[in-house]
Amino acid sequence: MGEIYFEERGKGFPLVLIHGFCETHELWDSLAEKLSLDFRVVAPDLPGFGKSPFPNRRISITEVAAVINSWLHQMNIHQCVVIGHSLGGYVALSMTEQRADLIAGLGLFHSTAFADSEEKKQNRNKVFEFVKKNGVVPFVDTFVPGLFYQKDNPSIEKVYSIASKTKKETLLAYTQAMRDRPAKTSLLGSYEGECLFIAGKYDSLIPYSAMEEQSRMNRNGEFKILENSGHMGMFEDAETAFKVIQSFGVKVRDYSPKH
Repeated sequence: MGEIYFEERGKGFPLVLIHGFCETHELWDSLAEKLSLDFRVVAPDLPGFGKSPFPNRRISITEVAAVINSWLHQMNIHQCVVIGHSLGGYVALSMTEQRADLIAGLGLFHSTAFADSEEKKQNRNKVFEFVKKNGVVPFVDTFVPGLFYQKDNPSIEKVYSIASKTKKETLLAYTQAMRDRPAKTSLLGSYEGECLFIAGKYDSLIPYSAMEEQSRMNRNGEFKILENSGHMGMFEDAETAFKVIQSFGVKVRDYSPKH
């Protein structure tokens, strides 16, 4: 899938931040800067987003995860914490399924191990057809505001700017890939590393109750709720999100036998 573009800050135990749908590494900028005081923070652009090239064909979450795992090897990262936001969480789950030895700590940030429901799959199909007909920007016009609980949050403008630059072929391919991804709930039961679930109390896309349920599937599951957030906790409850991820990263780092 070509070279993966990334931004890197800090030194120490690696913490990999994987962005969500219609996002890039830029979504993590503020959080990554603060986390870099304690970790080597690496934030890639998934294939097709931002500055990472798109393969111009249909893709799967499994394939994207394999690309990112290969990229970790190229980056000389042999064990790390991975935090995935939304789509990034789907990728992180698949990465862990493929190479659990690489992932000492897995964090789902407004994400889920459940497969799409039939209703959700139909919604994906509607998005696909809408974007195919109308393009990216008309979709982003309604998509981005819906991610936020705080409708006056100043970061909406930044997220909109990033999302509106998403390539049409990328948006279409990932819409299908998310629709078709299988459940990873069995992985939560077998994964022996540390597992973090960060939910937004007002997240309309990934209900916090579903994330709490999943946290109980993992023997090391840690559930945290952001009390004033929708689907964009890195902006809507930035300080709490930082503290939760920092604490989780320190726990994994200090426990890791390879560190």
